[in-house]
Amino acid sequence: MCATACAGPQPDPSASSAPEPTGPVPGVARNAPLHAVDPGLVAAARDLPETYPGSAPRKNDPTVRVTLSRTSPGDEDYRHGSVGLSLESTDLADPRLEEDNHDLVSILQSLHEPTLRFGGNSTDRRFFFTSTDEPIPTDWPLAKGEKITKVTPTDLERVAALARRTGTSVILSANLARYDPDRAADLAAHARAAFGDRLVGLMIGNEPNGFHRGSDDPLNVKGPEWNRTIYVRQLTAYARAVHRKVPHLRIVAPGAYSDPWWEVAAGAPGTAPFALALHQYPLSECGTRWTRQKPTVTNAVAPQTRERVDALVSRARSVADEHRVPLWITETSLSSCPGGNQITETLAAAVYQADYSVRVQALDAERVTAHSSLGPCHGGPPMSPLCSDGTVGSPGERFGLRANGLALALIASIPQGTMTPARTGSEDLTAFAVTHADGSTSLVLSDFRDPATAGPRTTTVTTPGPVQRVTQSQLRGGSWRATAPVSDAADAPGSPDGATAGEQATDDAAPGATPSYPADPRVHLSVENALRSSADGAVSVDGYGLPITPPADRPEVAGVRSGATSFAVSLPAGTTTVLTIETEHATARPSATASPSGDGTPTPKATPGVPRATTRSGGQ
Repeated sequence: MCATACAGPQPDPSASSAPEPTGPVPGVARNAPLHAVDPGLVAAARDLPETYPGSAPRKNDPTVRVTLSRTSPGDEDYRHGSVGLSLESTDLADPRLEEDNHDLVSILQSLHEPTLRFGGNSTDRRFFFTSTDEPIPTDWPLAKGEKITKVTPTDLERVAALARRTGTSVILSANLARYDPDRAADLAAHARAAFGDRLVGLMIGNEPNGFHRGSDDPLNVKGPEWNRTIYVRQLTAYARAVHRKVPHLRIVAPGAYSDPWWEVAAGAPGTAPFALALHQYPLSECGTRWTRQKPTVTNAVAPQTRERVDALVSRARSVADEHRVPLWITETSLSSCPGGNQITETLAAAVYQADYSVRVQALDAERVTAHSSLGPCHGGPPMSPLCSDGTVGSPGERFGLRANGLALALIASIPQGTMTPARTGSEDLTAFAVTHADGSTSLVLSDFRDPATAGPRTTTVTTPGPVQRVTQSQLRGGSWRATAPVSDAADAPGSPDGATAGEQATDDAAPGATPSYPADPRVHLSVENALRSSADGAVSVDGYGLPITPPADRPEVAGVRSGATSFAVSLPAGTTTVLTIETEHATARPSATASPSGDGTPTPKATPGVPRATTRSGGQ
């Protein structure tokens, strides 16, 4: 008998199984999350044109000039980590904040070494940290429908794993309203153990200037006796308790929008090392007073709003300079008005956010975190740059970016460098420039004209030296009230609104058509979705969402003459445009990701289909 020998060749049990069929990007598995794929490969699959459409100047269009100067020793640094997100302290207990949530990994990596701050109103009202599994307190005053959230060291470890995977720095906050310095010190000690050096600061309370807002205010956590003298005494007690457990951990305070509170916090004894924390929401008149501070499109794009931003940040900068401490903006958005404040999810808010993110760095704000939420796209806070699928009562695991989130990602794609003076000839066009170690310059131009009524404008840029090549990326939409298509994240695969991701591929598909197949129900930010262009008129960057195309892979501006010291580009109204200006002597073409050393040189591209190693560290 020949039970086996006569049966012919047998399969090799040690051989690996057949690779998963590739999707629309060769060598990349179907439904691969964006964080696992080199953005240059996605850019190539998008088949972007060599020359940016519409960038060539047209006859008879209006004109404006922008002039760049050389860097000087006094110019401010432009840093990765400067663009980040702020979440509520209670979000630390959200199990979706973990290293295997592909969408959150993709979003944080798109911000390039971001700062993730945990704070907000929940810190002093609903946030309870315990390392000994104590029962939740029952004597805290709560508004109707609110509950206290318990956070434990296990939660910190879970979030820390996400921070390590994404190169994220973290700021935590301690509850000050329920006075307990020892509990804050315990939080700091467990946070240091979990996050290591990624823990860059501990905030003591959140907006203590609002602990008592007058009689019967639902946000009150202190009585009428609360004042700055008591605050300083308690801030010092917290700092000393924290430093006994975690020496040299930076204390961050006050997280306020009031000059007197900055002064007393920065001067409080025993708090060094210290960072002055500012909060800013310039359009937060939710009633009928102060018309220019109401959340409207007109105010969002008005020059006086930008002037008020400059004024408040400059005053905070002066206090920080006086006390020789860094300035951090740990909470910001266009408006903090509650309810149906839809202006914050529009193109107007996105262009404002892009301008703000570089504007405050020019004023030497080292870290800037836009206030955010893990809530759903349908029913969650409209100010949040990101949102999830599901409902308010049952939010899901898939996340997408709103218009202001795309603005943050576009600005975060700029490599590290030095802020360079830039002047414009119009109050409705702002310009900020960053010069990089390789000799290239990133120029951010925000056009605040109404896209529904104003046409393109020829912008002539004069540079301090000869130019070799200019590439472009642009945030735009059809009107100031246009929004980003986050419904793709909000609607589960296979639903009527998201059917393309859930359909089965067929053998008789039309030649050349992109095959469709069941999508991963846990992932919205996949390669397949990244290759679907946004609908006409929706807010997008270059017609798409994430990933932002790396500078080296972006289309060129038409008509740039090599060796010239100026060039002209046609820019639409209602846009933020990032121009990457390469000089004749540039040592390397910039990429979206700066090297871990922060010198602005490109990071090597990943092997197709292989996850990239992440060594990046990171109301007014």
